[in-house]
Amino acid sequence: MSFKGSEKEYLLSVFLSKNKEILEKELNLTLENVQLEKHYPGMKIDMYACDYNLGAEVFVESLLLKSNKAHQNKVLKLINMMDKGIIVYLALDFQQKHLEELKQVIQTSGKAISIYFLKLNTNILDNLQKLNQMHKLKIYENLNLLNTLNPIQYLEKESIVEPIVAKRLVRVDKSYDLESRKGANEFLLDALRSRISYFLTFHREKANLSNLILSFGAGRSDCNYYVSLSDRRNMAFVELRFSDNNSNIYNSIKEKEESVQERFGGVVNFKDNCISVKYHPFESVEDTVAKLVDIFEKMIIAFSNYTYYFYEDNKQMWDYHAQGI
Repeated sequence: MSFKGSEKEYLLSVFLSKNKEILEKELNLTLENVQLEKHYPGMKIDMYACDYNLGAEVFVESLLLKSNKAHQNKVLKLINMMDKGIIVYLALDFQQKHLEELKQVIQTSGKAISIYFLKLNTNILDNLQKLNQMHKLKIYENLNLLNTLNPIQYLEKESIVEPIVAKRLVRVDKSYDLESRKGANEFLLDALRSRISYFLTFHREKANLSNLILSFGAGRSDCNYYVSLSDRRNMAFVELRFSDNNSNIYNSIKEKEESVQERFGGVVNFKDNCISVKYHPFESVEDTVAKLVDIFEKMIIAFSNYTYYFYEDNKQMWDYHAQGI
């Protein structure tokens, strides 16, 4: 959860997903199908993965504090909802009463659940803070700041490692059913993550991939991107939409419409607090996706200073990302 613009726990999850060998080596696991902020009934899991060799789901929860009541309740809820699998719990430190409670709950549940407690090296905190203070588009390329010596310590004595009861897990096939909306949207999302990896919002798991339109946070509340391979009018588009509360951001961008149109070849529509580029889809889904990704990246580069930093007296951020409008 972010606090005053802080996303340090999410940044840690992005780093661990990009460098999953850190967890794999420490815990002797093989992590595949890694997903961040995966939707699980009533909650979001910081990081989810599958170990297909063990036939086990892996749930990773991170806390940049000493274990507390709120996070304890989340892990307890997760244990209650699981039938079997592995929990990896990272924190700066653990209260003894929390360790004992989690161990007792698992042992009395009769479930084949293993829980690994990992202590985070405090050396990464300063660099997490540095990342959190960077321009949002510059964080991903600097994640290696967290690649310190021994970033985590496995608390073997405190952990509970149960014999794995294999679960039937279907290995994710990276082929896409482009005839279905869900498959085409999966292809689009992976293309966005690959091409525009520095836009961290894309790394979060998306629900409702069967929808005609996908939405992504643009950097502040009431300000979102929308993208569609084809809507009900058979139009493909990328759109940046502002609420009435943020209409002054929209108006400030519209004042630079001439520069915007020059950058986008004159195809941008400004209307009703929305900035959009629309076109008829190509026969090929791949070609439609390629154009959407190109438009989306141009929008992110052009408008991110506005969507992230418009209300902040922080000229340095605008200078740091000089490619913006």
